[in-house]
Amino acid sequence: MIQGYDGDALLSQLEDLTAAQRRAFSAACAEALLLHFGSVPMAGEPAGTAECERSVHFCWDAVERGAVESGPSETVDLLRAELEEILSEDEEGELEVMEHVIAGAYYALESSRAGDAGQAELVAKNLYEAADYVVLADPAIDLADPNARREILASDVVQRTLSAIIRIRDLVATRTFQGDVRAVEISQVREFVSQGMGG
Repeated sequence: MIQGYDGDALLSQLEDLTAAQRRAFSAACAEALLLHFGSVPMAGEPAGTAECERSVHFCWDAVERGAVESGPSETVDLLRAELEEILSEDEEGELEVMEHVIAGAYYALESSRAGDAGQAELVAKNLYEAADYVVLADPAIDLADPNARREILASDVVQRTLSAIIRIRDLVATRTFQGDVRAVEISQVREFVSQGMGG
């Protein structure tokens, strides 16, 4: 049976992780959104790419700094305000899949503050929803077909994304993101994300 996105189950699993692990999970999912969906050709040059890049960079810096110094609150507020402005100006839905990339970066910034499990889950949810959006945009998908939802869920893009979310969770769960090994652990997670999330 094909499994879909289960936010409640993921939230429960994220609650079992440390704040540092949740920060890393959020940063990794936000980076996956940016790398794999931030450049999806839709209707032109994606708005918000630079702002998302700055946000993802900040989130990884928060993981690098550790729990004691998660980063200046003013910086988080400024970055969030940039993302909020882009989202609020999109009255016509022109952002398309970038809406999920921007929302993911926004929630990752929130998670960078305290490593909140709920915010971390919302980053993953936007990663899943970006994959879903890309498949829905395929003209070959007949939404009137009663099997359309199953076809979307079974698509390579959605299944690869769901697997990546699980793999990212597993990667961060086996790392502490503390002490001398922190940089190596961050590098290992980022390498997985940059290599196509295992796809």
